[in-house]
Amino acid sequence: MGGKFLAAIGQTARLSPRMEGRGLNPSCPFKVYRHQVLPIDILFLMKTLLSTKLYFSLNTELCLDISKTGVILVDESIAKTHGKALQKTLGYEMIAVPSGERSKTRETKQRLEDELLRRKIGKKTLLIALGGGVTTDLVGFLSSTYLRGVPLILIPTTLLGMVDAAIGGKTGVNTPFGKNLIGALYPPVAVFIVFDFLKTLPEKEIKNGLSEILKYGLTHDPMIWEISLNGINKGLIETSIRCKLKIVSQDYDERLGLRHTLNFGHTVGHALELLSNFKMSHGEAVALGCMAESFLSHLLGYLPTRDLDEILERYQRLGYGFKQFDRKAFFNALMVDKKVKNGSPRFVLLEKIGKCVPFEGSYCKAVAMDDLEKMVEWMHANQN
Repeated sequence: MGGKFLAAIGQTARLSPRMEGRGLNPSCPFKVYRHQVLPIDILFLMKTLLSTKLYFSLNTELCLDISKTGVILVDESIAKTHGKALQKTLGYEMIAVPSGERSKTRETKQRLEDELLRRKIGKKTLLIALGGGVTTDLVGFLSSTYLRGVPLILIPTTLLGMVDAAIGGKTGVNTPFGKNLIGALYPPVAVFIVFDFLKTLPEKEIKNGLSEILKYGLTHDPMIWEISLNGINKGLIETSIRCKLKIVSQDYDERLGLRHTLNFGHTVGHALELLSNFKMSHGEAVALGCMAESFLSHLLGYLPTRDLDEILERYQRLGYGFKQFDRKAFFNALMVDKKVKNGSPRFVLLEKIGKCVPFEGSYCKAVAMDDLEKMVEWMHANQN
């Protein structure tokens, strides 16, 4: 499983000569404990200081310390394997959650809430989300509203969930109007990163997670972009998680603008997902979005040709290319993006590999329709 994308878990990636001496991990303001059962504290700075603990292990003792009663809400595709195993260890109840992005809806959330109410699940009961990004997003949102908030632990089982969806406190569901338009910021009590889940993950899911890792390399750390060429391993995953944590700790609720940088590739990507009725994977959509928004960065005079060529070559080598889509529907989808301001879609743009254009701290810029038309023309010219 994982094929060419998954290097031996536990190995350290080799760096090219120009990247040597920089150290594997970017600097970040988190106290790091190497022992697998001790936490890395994630500090979310809001009006009050909230704390989520991140473990690189399955800390079942913490679950039972929080609550002797709990419900494991598990992706139905792994309910009989990982779900049953965790249920046997903890003695909690278990509910299967429908798989796939198309099930991440208000209707699914309501059905799950009704099932919890039917079982008389109380406010002190721990909810555990076990699955990929769809499950952690959906169950996270459910946890924020059920009885006005119940304790939550996230156990992502996919690479995308580990490096992105389960990190940062964002939760939500999709609507016919767009992706993740209804949701809440709701930090879990803890997140457990269990690398063994990756050993049985299909190659397409490894590739989906790689898209978010590459995004971190493009927007914040060129070392991530560089070392990802050697495959995916523990060091790269931890570095990617730290990269996101550093950003989230400085701009948890996106009021400052820095967290917008995590949305690079997602303005176009979310629109493409919506146009596919969520049949396109999030990883593919983000990869295509990064290609298109890199081109837009170059078109507007920010990203050098050399960097654009390197970016496009990497994604093309991974097999990504655009498919036919309806232009009018695409532009309509852009207009429901959460960064829209004064009726204009705004984009995160690259200055070079590893750095976004700051735009006086907002990290996004309104783009004229003429330039968006040129981007769409380029997308159509680069179809598979």
